[in-house]
Amino acid sequence: MNLFESIITAFGSVFANKMRSVLTMLGIIIGISSVIMITAIGEGVQKQTGDQLAQLGLDAIQVSMNSTGETKASDYLQLSDAQLIKASKNVEYTAPVVSARGTTKLRAPGETKACALTGVTAEYRFAQPVDLVAGRFILDSDVANNSAVVVIDNVLAMKVFGRTDAVGEKIAVTMRDSVRELSIVGIVKGIEMGPFYDPPATMYLPITTVMRYQNVDYVNTIYVTIHDQTQAKQTISEISALLSRQHGNVDKYTIYNMKDQADMLGDVMGYITSFVALVAAISLVVGGIGVMNIMLVTVTERTREIGIRKSLGATDGNIQFQFLIEAMILSVIGGIIGILIGYAGSFLISLFVDVTPVMSPPIIIGTVLVSSAIGIVFGVYPAGKAAKLNPIEALRYE
Repeated sequence: MNLFESIITAFGSVFANKMRSVLTMLGIIIGISSVIMITAIGEGVQKQTGDQLAQLGLDAIQVSMNSTGETKASDYLQLSDAQLIKASKNVEYTAPVVSARGTTKLRAPGETKACALTGVTAEYRFAQPVDLVAGRFILDSDVANNSAVVVIDNVLAMKVFGRTDAVGEKIAVTMRDSVRELSIVGIVKGIEMGPFYDPPATMYLPITTVMRYQNVDYVNTIYVTIHDQTQAKQTISEISALLSRQHGNVDKYTIYNMKDQADMLGDVMGYITSFVALVAAISLVVGGIGVMNIMLVTVTERTREIGIRKSLGATDGNIQFQFLIEAMILSVIGGIIGILIGYAGSFLISLFVDVTPVMSPPIIIGTVLVSSAIGIVFGVYPAGKAAKLNPIEALRYE
């Protein structure tokens, strides 16, 4: 019997007992669909988190004050520190930032919106991702003149003015119990964070303007972009030493590469997804045992058939191959059904968790290979038992 005839015969045997075949494949289906759903949602969460982190600027080094321990006024970061850091060999841009909070009124009567006010310089848009959709960004002249100008996000523009292009309009922002009227010079794309969290509206102002409004003479953070990421650790050490000399202190600043933090988070999420998928894959072993159990029953039921085939010249290898093919078909069909259910289930789950599942080809190919391997591994013993039957005793079997 050639390969094609073996496959046709195997399919005939599988479909001759439909209910038994379905129950046999059930463990495989549950295991494969669980793994598919978990990995698809897990990779979707990783991708979404990575995209959101990318909006925060992964290529930048972040410099800020170390909040632990005693600090003096001379320890705080200054605008001049940004220029000092920029003089370093591997540094490309520096973007000092002063953060503040405020509120603004929306079009709907009585409604207000929390605003994240970020005081920046012109270089901020090169150090951190800024998707400018209309107008312009903060200029050096705005910083030099303490200008009352602002760049807002398109989501806030729609809620306040009923349109996204609000360049040239005035917007009133309440900060520290004082109302400031600002001229809108640009619109940026807002960060989408999903339905479970409504982020504050994004506002960029000249850093000197925010410092004046907040009555502070220091900056909260300095973002630093570098030319060569392979030299990031060395650059961080140089910045730390530079600031310590400038301020006459030791270990007063937290400096880290944001890309390293993002990579670490991605690795942790990957480990969690893999672990949960591995737990779900245990059901594949149970499914494989089910395949082996049913194949043993099949061997018993078809003992007389095996005897007839052997008496007609079928070799042990022919018989063994026949039963292995049947076990593989059961496993592969179960795997394919599991993939389809897992694919549909992951998209169903995504409707409730606001995560787009990611179905990568390696996972699908790997799943098919695993289901095939299960058929081979758990079909070897029944196939071997069938092949070793004595043809005379098999023909006498009732």
